[in-house]
Amino acid sequence: MDFAQQLGRRMRRARIERGITQAELALSAGVGANYIPRLERGEMVPSVEAAWRIARALGVSLDALCGRSGKRNEDDAAEALSRLQRADIAALRRVADAIESIGPASRKRGR
Repeated sequence: MDFAQQLGRRMRRARIERGITQAELALSAGVGANYIPRLERGEMVPSVEAAWRIARALGVSLDALCGRSGKRNEDDAAEALSRLQRADIAALRRVADAIESIGPASRKRGR
């Protein structure tokens, strides 16, 4: 089975799980009414923008829609935590400062 067919199956499964019709998905994603059925049949692959809008309308990530699992992200996070546990206190302070500088509390303080 090629990528277009796999993508179509994932789209259809997500759509059915959410209890929406092809027409409702098309309207929500801002694509033509005939576009979703053609994608679900694996006749074509959407543009990145259309795929993103469809994923958003389905309430799934673009990675999930394209068949990428969250495993890689979990592995990356576990590796990052492992490196932090081995880091010295100065490195940990720099990480904490960086996180604080982009967090919502820092915006309130005017950083």
